[in-house]
Amino acid sequence: MKRLVVLNPASRNGKSARDFEALLPALRHRWGNFKSHRTREPGDASSTVRAAIRERAFDIIIAAGGDGTVHEIVNGYFDGDQILTRDIPLGIIDLGTGGDFFRTVSAASDDYSRALDEGRFASVDCGKVTRNLDGGPWHRFLNIASAGLGGLMLQSLKRSRFQAGAAAYFYHSLKTLLRFTPGPVEIESISLDGSRESREVDLINFFVCNGRFSGGGMQWAPGASLTSGCFNLTLIRGPRKLPLVLHAGKVYSGQISRFPGAQFWQSKEVVLRHRQPLSVEVDGEIIAEAAGESLREIRFSLDERIFPLIH
Repeated sequence: MKRLVVLNPASRNGKSARDFEALLPALRHRWGNFKSHRTREPGDASSTVRAAIRERAFDIIIAAGGDGTVHEIVNGYFDGDQILTRDIPLGIIDLGTGGDFFRTVSAASDDYSRALDEGRFASVDCGKVTRNLDGGPWHRFLNIASAGLGGLMLQSLKRSRFQAGAAAYFYHSLKTLLRFTPGPVEIESISLDGSRESREVDLINFFVCNGRFSGGGMQWAPGASLTSGCFNLTLIRGPRKLPLVLHAGKVYSGQISRFPGAQFWQSKEVVLRHRQPLSVEVDGEIIAEAAGESLREIRFSLDERIFPLIH
């Protein structure tokens, strides 16, 4: 079985490269020879994987890094809106800060390490988001996208020296929340029976969940499944902030249903309309704000069971 391991040496401020070196003897014992590629710049993982898939040079692609590395590689499986392969699966060696998507994947697997060795995989749902409804680029995601506070929190995290694990995510979430002013957003979603529902809210954060975890172990959708055929949506609305701080522990313990003011529903497609700037992040990566028009729209949609994932 021919394997390509794509390593992000910058993950965890360089610690991932050192951790990978320590793992090499065991990996070579398990897999024999394999090729590894160290990414050099943003976008390198996507272009490397896209070329490898087109050449059919490998049987398995393995992401060695964090959620951002997985995100880049997932997008390398696509050319525009078309997936390039459904039989070269993606596996994960978790070397990142949060490791949120790996939490979902490993929890759903009977023995993830063995599945990785054997190349055993399943076809899972894949989300996509665009900020340009007139044919702009789609950003693919397997885990969670969010609009509102989440993107601003990530900007704070990435500017800081304090980036280690769940404690850093919680600190920057709290810091950002206290400075955040909810803005009006219209949310239109298509329900599972095809009907449309629209609501206007003062939005703090809106989570579009294919996976269960983000932000270093926060469970925004404890019941989410990668093969459910729909998003689990979690809305946190304003204007009160203090209850969100006092009940933050419920997000980590999987009790989001008891979180004050939270709303939940399922959908395959969601559109957000907003006039004020609205931050959007996908698997921890910021999606740039659309420019020009006073009313802007963001569309999330789901393709069912199209992505090959080691499971």
